[in-house]
Amino acid sequence: MALVRIRQPVEYSFLQWINNHPDSGHWADKERFLRFVKTVCRYNANRWKRSNYLKSRILEVKPHFDPDLLDRLLDLYDDLIQFHKTGACISTQSVINRTSTRGHYIEVRVRNGIIYERELPLT
Repeated sequence: MALVRIRQPVEYSFLQWINNHPDSGHWADKERFLRFVKTVCRYNANRWKRSNYLKSRILEVKPHFDPDLLDRLLDLYDDLIQFHKTGACISTQSVINRTSTRGHYIEVRVRNGIIYERELPLT
């Protein structure tokens, strides 16, 4: 057994995806593509986050890449990058700029599609 260190994880994940028939429509291609996008986001690879850079790299390796598929792929890529930038719903506990009765907190609930707030004692 050996320990492996990947020095350029973004480049590595790109090559893993692009060198394995990225346009076949097979589920493994999609998984490799998603792994590549996640790696770009994980390592905050700013150059790679630009879809025009990705397009040039794809065409460099696969000059006859289907143009329609490439456009759809770049749109998905941009959406996934934006998805990663977007924050999740606030945590289950947070401090907001509102007042409540001393020794109480505000509970927020959703019931039947309606958001309710109520004050409850800290116990």
